[in-house]
Amino acid sequence: MTKSEAFAFLDRLARGIALIFGENCETIIHDFSDGTMINVAIYNNSVSGRKAGSHSGILDGSLVDKSQIHMIGTNDIINQLVHLKNGRTVKSSTFFLSGPDYTYALGINYEITVMEQMQQLLTSATACSGDLFHTMSDKDKPESEPLEHLFTQALSQIAVPIPEMKKQDRFSLVALLKKWDYFRFQRSVPYLAEQLNVSKFTIYKYLKELDSTD
Repeated sequence: MTKSEAFAFLDRLARGIALIFGENCETIIHDFSDGTMINVAIYNNSVSGRKAGSHSGILDGSLVDKSQIHMIGTNDIINQLVHLKNGRTVKSSTFFLSGPDYTYALGINYEITVMEQMQQLLTSATACSGDLFHTMSDKDKPESEPLEHLFTQALSQIAVPIPEMKKQDRFSLVALLKKWDYFRFQRSVPYLAEQLNVSKFTIYKYLKELDSTD
């Protein structure tokens, strides 16, 4: 498959996926062929605000250079949670297609901001302090720890085991807990730092980054 044929195929695929799933589904084609990344086509770009011809990645607006491309690699990245700087939340996947003189990547970014908010509402509406039978049968038993409850709920949504978490996974977890007002509780930061096996400074750093984007 030549470079032009590869692009034509990915462009048809990107356009079709965007049409099927509607305005909440952004599809974008990245071209890594010349050692940098350029966005050569994009559909439903209101999700991230990027444009064709730009060099913006999904996490920030910086140019992706050769060293970063080496770190990215060409392995598919599937079903990752991303909190965009514009306040939106997306599920993101990237699929690579390489040939003798080209490396393309098809990005699919599906916005789930409203669904996430609905899920938070349902979680809040169905949350209970304990089981009535056990509470009445053991009155000396303390109430469930809200920190543990919220942390467990958030961890289930991130769906990445703690030992396998990368910085973006931990950042996404902190962002989710912040939305749930987790940090209003005493000892919320020390508890979270202990669970994630990071320093309290790291948690405060994530919170500062989140505050700067609000």
